[in-house]
Amino acid sequence: ASGELPPAARREMKDPGFAESSPAVPAMAAEDRWSTLPGDLVRRIADSFLDDNNLDWYMDYRAVCTGWLAATDDPRSDASDPRFRPSRWIVLDEVFQSDGNLLLLNTDTGRFLRKNLPQLGEYHLVATTLDGYFVLAEKTAPHAVCVLNPLTGVVIRFAAPVPPDVGIADVIFPQGSSLRLAVFSDSSRKAYSAAPHSESFVRYNHKQPAAYDFFRKAIVGGVYASFSEASVVREMIICLGKFLPVNLSPVTEVFSLDLPGHGYGMRCFLVDLHGHICIVMKILNPQGVLALFALQYDTETSKLCLLKTPDRYAIFIGDHRCFSVDVDEFPGTEPDCVYYTEHLGSSAHICKCNIKDNKMERISEAADFVKQDKKFVLVADRPYTIIHLLVSYTINNPDSQLALQQIP
Repeated sequence: ASGELPPAARREMKDPGFAESSPAVPAMAAEDRWSTLPGDLVRRIADSFLDDNNLDWYMDYRAVCTGWLAATDDPRSDASDPRFRPSRWIVLDEVFQSDGNLLLLNTDTGRFLRKNLPQLGEYHLVATTLDGYFVLAEKTAPHAVCVLNPLTGVVIRFAAPVPPDVGIADVIFPQGSSLRLAVFSDSSRKAYSAAPHSESFVRYNHKQPAAYDFFRKAIVGGVYASFSEASVVREMIICLGKFLPVNLSPVTEVFSLDLPGHGYGMRCFLVDLHGHICIVMKILNPQGVLALFALQYDTETSKLCLLKTPDRYAIFIGDHRCFSVDVDEFPGTEPDCVYYTEHLGSSAHICKCNIKDNKMERISEAADFVKQDKKFVLVADRPYTIIHLLVSYTINNPDSQLALQQIP
């Protein structure tokens, strides 16, 4: 997308300890004077819920009475309808779950939502996406895959069984077409995709080993759909090569999960920034000095420039998830700052860097995370802040339940 980023609408920040389940519909709404509201007025109210992607409110609203149900569109009628797709709902991990309820957070609006999804017990949970979809596999072989929209309850069933070792996924709608599911496996470094009617998942044929890392970073950064055309990838890589301090062959090596040497330690992260593709670069020069800068790629003009934001976004990066938030919706976060983790053995610190002056600092002297088994968990002897909550989403990726079942 091109042009300036739009101004933010201010909303009141909600405490995750008091996350909403759904709004209470007044009992009087079922009375005749409410149930006989004109259909166009009923639809206008319903559309206001869809504007902020409050799909659960929309579903509750439709359930009030038969008149409101008839006057509004059913999300089950067309799963590809953009009005009924979850958008920027992240699913916070196990440490923030209790009594079987999941904690969801909308990174656009700052709204927390506790959601009870009893149907998850009928499947193996394979992955969740940055928009909030759940990718599930049937418990019985051959483990056909399905995609759950947690806000509408709509389940999209696939004919194909999911590859057993995948743990990263995205649901995309290429150029407005019907849904496709892309899944990635870090253990085998293979990627696949399928449509609901496909008999099997088709493996991507990546000609360069680093291509897997590139597209994986696109998925965990929420920009995978932007690269559905090979020409977009090619143009961006060409532009990126002109910004790098050293020559890499191929340039896609900068997206490698491991540091690629060449006298520099370089890490590259892709992030969705309100529809724009942001590229965050962390570079450690031969003298051991760390620098961080952010670029913005315009898919319409094929131009790459230093990121220009109207003092409203904070960016969170990690190997497993990357995303941005509007600082007006998340008090405590700072605009034009990138938050990341610095790993020191079995502990990790949260750091921030202001992309305007490149000033870097830890948010606290003590470690924020400690390693337990294979995961980093928040230190338990002090209160969490909203920054801890958001960074915790970037540092781990939950194991696929299906993959765990394959371990002898």
